[in-house]
Amino acid sequence: MSKKILISFVGSNDAGKLQSDHDGAILTALSNEHFDELILLWNNGKTKQGFEYHEIVRHIKQQSKNLNLAKRIYDEEIQIEDVTDHNEIYSELKKFTDSLDKNDKIKYTASISSGTPAMSVCWILLAESGDFSEQFPLRLIKVGDPRFGKSKNIEVKLNTALPKIIRMKNELNKLKTDLIPKAIIDIKKGQLTIGDNLINLAPIEFCYYRYFAELQINAEDGEKVSGIFVNDKFLSKIIDFHAESFEDYDSGRQKLEIMLNKKEPLATATFRGNISKINKKIRQALDNETLADFFQISSEGKRGAKFYGIKVPPEKLKILH
Repeated sequence: MSKKILISFVGSNDAGKLQSDHDGAILTALSNEHFDELILLWNNGKTKQGFEYHEIVRHIKQQSKNLNLAKRIYDEEIQIEDVTDHNEIYSELKKFTDSLDKNDKIKYTASISSGTPAMSVCWILLAESGDFSEQFPLRLIKVGDPRFGKSKNIEVKLNTALPKIIRMKNELNKLKTDLIPKAIIDIKKGQLTIGDNLINLAPIEFCYYRYFAELQINAEDGEKVSGIFVNDKFLSKIIDFHAESFEDYDSGRQKLEIMLNKKEPLATATFRGNISKINKKIRQALDNETLADFFQISSEGKRGAKFYGIKVPPEKLKILH
């Protein structure tokens, strides 16, 4: 049997009986449905009624314990300066959920009924985009207000209901795309810059990145790699790119030219090793997991037959000749 875990931002309504006769959304969700664990995400600050959020967290924990609503309760302070800023919230939320264990023995549910509207939209985007997990999807619920009849946890299904939230999700997708910086692949200089960040790539690494950038710009399929060797077309392209951007670095491509002339294929291990180096440099330079995920060279598919490519929208890639 899977372990059920509820995750929720702590909102002002969760002060519950600290300020009214009714429990807040989180305690109501726990009363409506059994969960083994509860994870509370909270941001430092005060509600309009003057309650500190750490006080609300303490209240939820105590009430959950008194009513035996969850076996284990954890809380995590999320550092968010602007609780209406979708981009900041999404980045911090994804950073936290990336740290969670995900497997077929854990079922995660997120409640979108607590926190700011921007927080609710970020939960939706996280679940619908697959950023939480492609293999183990995140379930979303909203909590029926007990003041308007018997409460229940209502599953959020974007394709059948909640048109307002669908519009919000579309707006956030556009906002998210707008906020992504451009990557400039400067062929003459042999340089990759992402926004204001110069990515310090070695010549071969730069040529790899140019190859995958061109695939994305031209809307071509990702590079399929299967078995222990990469196809000759890839190696030939890398040699051409190297000669174009690094004409004076003959020794850097001499080995590759010898391999191509002798029809010695490029090993998949070497190919993957170079991609790992590129991705590491991008992560270090951007220092933002969400942005880095867009610009890294990632792979999809089963082991032994993977397609490599860049996720960022084509309009965010520019090649300078």
